Amino acid sequence: MSEVSSVRVREAMYAGWLSAAVYCAARLRVADHLADGERDIDELAERTGTHAESLYRLMRALAGAGYFREEENRRFGTTPLADYLRTDTEESVKDLVLFYGREVYRAYGALPEAVRTGDRAFDIEYGMPLWDYLNTVEDTGEAFRKGMGAATWTEQLPLPQTYSFDGIDTLVDVGGGTGSMLAAVLHEHPAMKGVLVEIPAGIDLTMRHFKEAGVQDRVELREGSAFDELPAGDAYLISCVLHAMDDEQSVRALRRMRESIRPGGRVVILERMVPAGNEPGLARMLDLTMMLMNGGKERTEAEWRTLFSASGFRFSRAVEMPYFQGGAELYAIEGVPVED
Repeated sequence: MSEVSSVRVREAMYAGWLSAAVYCAARLRVADHLADGERDIDELAERTGTHAESLYRLMRALAGAGYFREEENRRFGTTPLADYLRTDTEESVKDLVLFYGREVYRAYGALPEAVRTGDRAFDIEYGMPLWDYLNTVEDTGEAFRKGMGAATWTEQLPLPQTYSFDGIDTLVDVGGGTGSMLAAVLHEHPAMKGVLVEIPAGIDLTMRHFKEAGVQDRVELREGSAFDELPAGDAYLISCVLHAMDDEQSVRALRRMRESIRPGGRVVILERMVPAGNEPGLARMLDLTMMLMNGGKERTEAEWRTLFSASGFRFSRAVEMPYFQGGAELYAIEGVPVED
């Protein structure tokens, strides 16, 4: 075995250590406690309610990874990376770290059993399905919803600036969370009306994103899910929802859209596509995570075509989105109705 291969395997194992350390810092709100300046380890330990020597070793490790910086006399300060772990910054990913670092990390521990049996790892570890758990454990449910959403509607502008929503009078956003994506699309299309469909726990009755984008007068909020009867629309937008469903559930959801879509309409699915070949990328690992957490999946283009065909649509095109760096393989996947 070559030394290069050995190093890569070891680095993969070390990465799990780092993610656990970052999670710990987020859980202890270390970045929040250092937001107004450096502190020595004893004061930081008092603020976080921790053992000073153990906290020092955690901080030293994270300083070596670039998340914090160690100064003289065991004092620590922040770095630009630490800002992403703060509660009060616009681009914070703290809530995502909290969910990934505990629930997802623990589910990966049951990966061997999940592969042997075909059972969901999350159910094995927690004794219940993910969605039941999120509704039961309030702080985790809140962290999940915050972590999966966008902090501002402007973060979603790459979608309407890359994919054309021209010709749509009413856009129905199914499972659109707090509405940041729909707000961005409406902002770029002043004549368009929007309907946001979301379950009660996820809907934002304050309409914050819509008000900030200046489009609140063109939006209707509807409580419901992708499996319920949907309001009529010229197009349906569903973002990062179907990857949390298996194929049978995804077909049920798409058929609901097919039942309500107006003539000449379309469905726009913002999801990842697993690329062909063996090039590195995020979609394959996210597919494994979906398998472990809720039985969902990331799909290839051929699998998206099959879903469309089974639900009364035809695959039309896929437009790559410039949302993330590092091979996120995110696309606006368009389907048009097959006429009876």
